[in-house]
Formats: sequence, C-alpha cells, structure tokens
Amino acid sequence: MRKASKREKKAIYRYNEDDERTLLEDILGFVKVFAITAIVILVFINFIAHPIKVNGRSMDPTLQDGEFGFTNLVSVWSGQIHRYDIVVVTTNQEVTNEETQESTTEEIQIVKRVIGMPGDTISCIDDEIYINGAMIDESDYIDPSYIEECRDQYGYFNAVEQVTTDDDGKTVVDYVDFEEVTLGNDEYFVMGDNRPVSKDSRDPSIGVIKKSQIYGVGVLVLLPFDQIGIKG
Repeated sequence: MRKASKREKKAIYRYNEDDERTLLEDILGFVKVFAITAIVILVFINFIAHPIKVNGRSMDPTLQDGEFGFTNLVSVWSGQIHRYDIVVVTTNQEVTNEETQESTTEEIQIVKRVIGMPGDTISCIDDEIYINGAMIDESDYIDPSYIEECRDQYGYFNAVEQVTTDDDGKTVVDYVDFEEVTLGNDEYFVMGDNRPVSKDSRDPSIGVIKKSQIYGVGVLVLLPFDQIGIKG
C-alpha cells in the first residue's frame, strides 16, 4: 500500500482545518440566529402582544373557556383604552390550600369588558346598566336574546347576589341592583359579558380597576381554529 506523500499530508491537514473552521462558523451562526430569535420573541411578548388563555365562562358567548390567543399590549402603553373594549386585567385572588387550609394571595389575569370610563357614574336600575344617567345599549356585543335567556334562567342579568338573615335566623339569598359607583380619574369599571356568572367590578373582591391593572386590550383568538379572529 502506497504511503501518502508530504504534499498529500499537508493537503489533508489543510482540509481538516477548513472543516473545523466551517463547523465553528456553523455553531456561531446557529447561536446568533437563536439569540436574535429569542430577543425578537421577548420583545414581542413583553411589548407588543402577550399570550392569553380564557379561563371560565364569564365572557360567554364572546369568548369561550379554553380559547387561546394574544392580547395587544401596545394599546395600553399608548393610552388607547376605549369604552366596551375587551381587556385583560391583572388582579389578586385568594387561594386556600386544601390540606393546610392556609390562605395565600396570588396574581391572576382575567378577561373582561370596559363598561365605565374615568369620571363616569355607573348604576344599575331594574337590572339595566346606566352610565351618567343614560341606559346603555349593549346589543353590539351581547345578543339581546342571550340576555333574555339568562333572565329566564337566573331571573336577572346585571344584578348581584345579596345574602341576608330573616327574623327566624335563616339565610336569605336575593339578587338586587348593585350600588352606584362614581369612578376616579384613573379608574375603570369592567364586567364580563356573561353577567350572572362573572366576577367583576360589581364584586368587592375585584372592585373598580386602575389603569395600571389593565395588561392588554382585545384578544386575537388562535385556538381552536374554528374560532380564529379578533375579539374586542
């Protein structure tokens, strides 16, 4: 078997060096692409849009439980929050450990609709919503037939639960118009579209919302596929 000449050995050596440089360049190229992609994703989800999942039925029928999509962050920091917008709100929720029965507070995000704007007075009269003394028309985003279905089923749509005790000491549950609220310069009144089951600004545990609590505006639903579209 013929031995490789010095010239051939040098050529093989140079080939190996070139191959190593190519491999190193490929690795550096991959790292660069990965880093740029990661930065773009971080900028996107922190400053442009953020993933959101709908939990619960409080926004039925507009948004369904389990729907996944993105909420618009740009509208918040640019100050574009309007009446009747769907918004993602950051609030606190008390959670009780079933084993220890200890309660802790955790931060959650809920999806609601802006009903009252800063400076507004919101009231409920005979189960209808009034803003600054005028009854509002919500037919653009809640089908009137859905409201009537809820009233037939629950006996109310916008009212809130009131628990009292009668003269015999028995607990009495009733549903009444919520108390009138006048908003401050940095406050919003939010409600779910499915009012009978929604926990929102009518509930003291949530109350009126500060602008700093509004995380995103609108929801672009991506999943399930048959519900793709912008809601809000």
